[in-house]
Amino acid sequence: MSADRRAALLGRLAALPPGERRALLARARERAAGSGTAGDVAGTADTADTSGTGSGSDAGTAGTEEWPLSFGQERLWFLSRFDPADTAYHTPWCVTLRGPVDAEGLAAAFTRVTERHDVLRARFRLAGDRPVQVIVPAAPVTVERADVTGDPAPAVVEFVNRPFDLENDPPLRVALLRLAAGEFVLCIVLHHIVVDGWSLDVLMRELAECYAAYREGREPVLAELPVRYTEVAAEERRRAGHDDGAHLAHWTRTLAGVPVLDLPADRPRPPRWTGRGGRVELAVPDEVVSRLEETAKKRRCTLFMALLAAYQAVLGLAAGQEDLCVGVPVAGRSRTELQPLIGYFATTMVLRADLSGDPTFEELLGRTRRAVFTGMQHAEVPFERILGALRLPRDLSRPPLFQVMFNLHNLPKDDLLRTSMADLETEVYPVPAAGRTKAEVSVDAWRAPEGLGGVLDYNSDVFSAGTARRLAGAFTELVERAGADPGLRLSDLKGIRP
Repeated sequence: MSADRRAALLGRLAALPPGERRALLARARERAAGSGTAGDVAGTADTADTSGTGSGSDAGTAGTEEWPLSFGQERLWFLSRFDPADTAYHTPWCVTLRGPVDAEGLAAAFTRVTERHDVLRARFRLAGDRPVQVIVPAAPVTVERADVTGDPAPAVVEFVNRPFDLENDPPLRVALLRLAAGEFVLCIVLHHIVVDGWSLDVLMRELAECYAAYREGREPVLAELPVRYTEVAAEERRRAGHDDGAHLAHWTRTLAGVPVLDLPADRPRPPRWTGRGGRVELAVPDEVVSRLEETAKKRRCTLFMALLAAYQAVLGLAAGQEDLCVGVPVAGRSRTELQPLIGYFATTMVLRADLSGDPTFEELLGRTRRAVFTGMQHAEVPFERILGALRLPRDLSRPPLFQVMFNLHNLPKDDLLRTSMADLETEVYPVPAAGRTKAEVSVDAWRAPEGLGGVLDYNSDVFSAGTARRLAGAFTELVERAGADPGLRLSDLKGIRP
């Protein structure tokens, strides 16, 4: 089967409910019996529901376990099969280390962490018609080492963008780049299928303790984990269709008939999504953000709601649309026993914006507040379940359901920003932009003492860097004007259309 035909088949299969997908694959195998082509079809994205626990075997290999994938993992597995070279779902974290770095101690510390968290030892494979995560026995983690002269950014980007072979290799890799005597960059890259933003803080906390314990010749002091990630994934599968029916019905009602956000493009859209992206910085001064915060508080809203409303307004003005969706990441760790785990718990809540009737910013803020509160009441439904229930026509040229994202980071980060690790000084090394994006436009923002910082990632196949800068500028200007005068109507803001 050609690559283009296979990609089209994968796209059609992704849009089908699991039952129909299994039936289609079964018919394909029957037609292909004896022709030698069945394996090509079987290798596509069948996603049969799985509710079992670990099987304790992997094709006869002792000590391995098979577990189902969570719904979120399943989608990332499918995307990796769809385009194995796409590195948009790589999750890197890099720190500068200063002092007498013990490379063997680092390797031992990473090994202890992977022993604790089974998902870091997962291999993602097909078992018959369904993907599974095969948990292999703990093995020493290799820390790649290299000397780098000059700017380390190119070496970091190359390491981050090296594709994962999820079927055969660990979903975690580590490199130690020596810049000078006593100065290194530690590069950690994980596939998003086993980690989320919250997990990075857990990883760095446990890594620091395990490294310190190695250096001091003692056992690390780490609390016993209350549950394994693979057990949580299996529980999610068992629960699907039983406990979330009413929640799923809410989303199918709310998102029925949602239109595609059609932002003006600078270039023709490729027939297939590539994930190629660019990035521009955005910044809002503290006095401007504080004014918007006060505006939000007076209306019982959070800064996140106000920023989201501003983002929705800018997108609507740019596209000339009154109806659009924005994807918002949700941590997915409402239960306390999930908080110390490394794993992919995050999901995406899809919020539908209503810009009809030329509302004032204050009115739009109220609509956004209601959408957020209502959405949070139903946020436990995995995004993949919602996508499957809506049965949207599959368009291979853009992400399904929503094309833009917004995130105001407020996850635990004390250990991510730590300044020491045993006898080493540590400092965050900002990972250079890798030229990948998950959405057509995505804003990641954070509140800092100096104001609002952030980045706007964009699909570089369709938009130019100039358009992205204008969009970022329109967002920051609207934040300023809305905070100063929330009575402004959207029609009053058309002058800042990017």
